[in-house]
Amino acid sequence: MILKEESKVAERIYEILFIADPNLSEADVDALSDTVKGFVEKDGGRIEKIEKWGKKRLAYVVKKQREGYYVLLVVQGGSALIKEVERRIRVIDGILRFLSVRVDAELKKAEHRKARRTASEERRKGRASARTAGEEVTQ
Repeated sequence: MILKEESKVAERIYEILFIADPNLSEADVDALSDTVKGFVEKDGGRIEKIEKWGKKRLAYVVKKQREGYYVLLVVQGGSALIKEVERRIRVIDGILRFLSVRVDAELKKAEHRKARRTASEERRKGRASARTAGEEVTQ
């Protein structure tokens, strides 16, 4: 029943970033990303992009590791899909940490801020040009 209700809601774009154990081979990391991709596709989501960022130093020690292999997945789907994928990721060995973020809301906020900023700049330019035109008439 949840999936039928979910289909009425517009699908959103999410980024899922996970950090894999640095001791895993490249093939093992590929297998992990394929596993997460399978979770998403099984539950009706779509993978838009997979980026493998490689090994990077962590800001602090996580599960006795100083490095981690970063993988980013851009996913389109509903909130129930993301909750289920997160639940499954929690039990996978080899993933140190993960984070999922809804991207479309942030994009809308950024676009709104940009539109307000450009509108205020145009008003300032209009006032400045009106002042200079007023100065020319008085001279």
